[in-house]
Amino acid sequence: MSDNPTERSTPVSNATESNRATSRRRVLQAAAAVGGVAGLSGLGLAQFDSQSIELGGEVSGWQGVAPEPIADETNPTLELEEGTTYELTWENLDGSPHNVVIESEDGEELESTEIMSSQGETQTLEFEATSEMSTYYCAPHRPSMNGDIEVSSGSDGGEQAAGGMDGFFESGTEIGVQTIAEGMTGPTDMAVADQEQGEYLVADQTGELWLVTEDGLQDEPFLDVSDRMVELGTFEGGYADQNQDYDERGLLGVEPHPDFAENGRLFVHYSAPPNDETPDGWSHVEVVSEFQASDDMSSADPESERVLMEFQKPQYNHNSGPMAFGPDGYLYVPMGDGGGANDNMEGHVEDWYDGNEGGNGQDVSENLLGSVLRVDVDSEGEDRPYGIPDDNPLVDSEEAAPEHYAWGFRNPFGVSFDSDDRMYVADLGQDLFEEVDIVESGGNYGWNVKEGTHCFSPETPGQPPEECPNSAPDEPPYDGQEFQDPIVEYPHVYEDQIVGIAIVGGHVYEADGVQELNGKYIFGDWTADPARQSPQGRLLAATEPSGGAQEAAGNGGGNQTEGMSPEGQDVPENATEDTQDEPIADNETGDANVTAGEGGIEDEGFDNETEAANETGMANETDAANETAGDDMSMAQNGGGLEVPRDELWDMEELQVAGTEDGSFPYFVRQFGQDSDGNVYILANQAGVPEGDTGAVMQIVPPGEGDSLSAPGEMEMGGDGEGNETAGNETDANETATEMNETNETADDA
Repeated sequence: MSDNPTERSTPVSNATESNRATSRRRVLQAAAAVGGVAGLSGLGLAQFDSQSIELGGEVSGWQGVAPEPIADETNPTLELEEGTTYELTWENLDGSPHNVVIESEDGEELESTEIMSSQGETQTLEFEATSEMSTYYCAPHRPSMNGDIEVSSGSDGGEQAAGGMDGFFESGTEIGVQTIAEGMTGPTDMAVADQEQGEYLVADQTGELWLVTEDGLQDEPFLDVSDRMVELGTFEGGYADQNQDYDERGLLGVEPHPDFAENGRLFVHYSAPPNDETPDGWSHVEVVSEFQASDDMSSADPESERVLMEFQKPQYNHNSGPMAFGPDGYLYVPMGDGGGANDNMEGHVEDWYDGNEGGNGQDVSENLLGSVLRVDVDSEGEDRPYGIPDDNPLVDSEEAAPEHYAWGFRNPFGVSFDSDDRMYVADLGQDLFEEVDIVESGGNYGWNVKEGTHCFSPETPGQPPEECPNSAPDEPPYDGQEFQDPIVEYPHVYEDQIVGIAIVGGHVYEADGVQELNGKYIFGDWTADPARQSPQGRLLAATEPSGGAQEAAGNGGGNQTEGMSPEGQDVPENATEDTQDEPIADNETGDANVTAGEGGIEDEGFDNETEAANETGMANETDAANETAGDDMSMAQNGGGLEVPRDELWDMEELQVAGTEDGSFPYFVRQFGQDSDGNVYILANQAGVPEGDTGAVMQIVPPGEGDSLSAPGEMEMGGDGEGNETAGNETDANETATEMNETNETADDA
């Protein structure tokens, strides 16, 4: 490392910003097009008479600006000529902490700059190219912001780097997929309306609830709530890019009452505009409502709406989606942590862990975010239009809201029960890992202290701290509960190849059609395209080890094999019991940010002093994340690495789709459904934004019974008419946007 590298940091003038800035959406489109058409090429700077390099820095990757051969490339290869002096100038695009480090092949740091955290600021590093130079990266976000350096004495061009399927998942069972309905925009949930008649209800993100029969999609919606939804693509608050097309809001869930055939009661989850209870600057309201079907079950009356729950959302993302009635007859409602990134932005309260700022995932007193909730829709309380089951884990606590069933989630996306009454919830990770949990009463699943089996720190989201608490405080309402580890975990990147971006929860296959899948948990990932433009969904299956889930997923650090229920919390029997209408306990921090229908709990918002994640300066040290919240908490020692503990998880495989050229699935995976016979359905589309009519519902069938599938030749990218050709599975880790993440044009939106 040089003792005094030439380094300059200056704010960007309006003229410079105008000339240099490229919208993130256009950068991603260009990256996707290059990846799809020509592979991911090394671009030779040494071939051009330029000693000036310009980059844009953001969490999703370094964006090439100049010279022309690297423009719009993500993490471009820098081909330099030995002995030549270069000026590398980069602009901070997102306000996150970034710097530039140049490293040799054996890990020696040759050049580096100070960390810079102000959006729009630029920094210039002057250096002489040497043969030892191998890699450049950003120290706080190395997994996503890194590129190769090739130094030569000549001007040979770089070879194109062919992408390919990553090696993390084994090649698995071959399946067919048979389309049962198509023509929707973006299907988000599916439920059985009448199994004997083969009728299903499918929610579309744009607000229509469709009845699907053996003849396919009906001509008119069963229910349309688009007139009471937020306008998709239009954003309140400061987190979303006002020009982005991607949106996580909409009609997100549908769940008929267990006695739907007799009573016609139907429950839906959708995103509504801010109301009188919404704090200034917050995004929208997530609503859970009941509707009544007509006597002939051909439609639902939109005027019959009875609002059950309203969740005030500070950011537009992390809204969860499907709900589920459990075998006990209660409604389970997952809800994300509020949105944004790190669980520490506006509207994300302080919790018990001082080592991390935030967050809603660990809080059970001030709001109902970052949790799976359990309510009784067949009774009402004194101040809410639903009852509280008397065996909910916090029902007797004076410090907690009694709706909580389990907590410690970031964005629980997909909930289901198997025939053994076990509940599965997929939870979208942030920068590094995706997970699936078996959820039990009173369980704490770790966020934002942990991401999967690994420790997490908002200060270094791309590098897990070495240590973090292994349990919550030994005081009410937590009583020392240990964190529960997932049964499934996979990384975003493995051996320089993309594994996935955002997990989508599914169901245990319990049908007769594909015998090889029987008893396996079927789930997926939204797309393997790091630019998030090309439909490269992944269909996955997880097999329980012979020792059972208890051995695969232990408590806390991932090395224990005790039962999954925390001490002091009994797993309830699956019998419907009488409920008690106990209101949420008063507490010093105000009411939960959920309104229980008309006349229910009022939301007073939060006086939250936390800064947005993209305004927080960060240091390289992670001491704060390693602090304990009390001497009575054990510490997880395995959090600092990036490896997935395969031996402690369920076995995973990638399903191979017959009827495609290479076994891949040329759709975005949106959600999964299941019928009463145990068949599993894939909800998908070929556009990553809520536009168009490529949405479809497909049943998993034996390989000889499926349809032939093809990737779209050209995809409309919404708004500017530009498209890109699909790249199949040819992706490279150096183009990854490391957050769906859980699926947006910022790295932390999923």
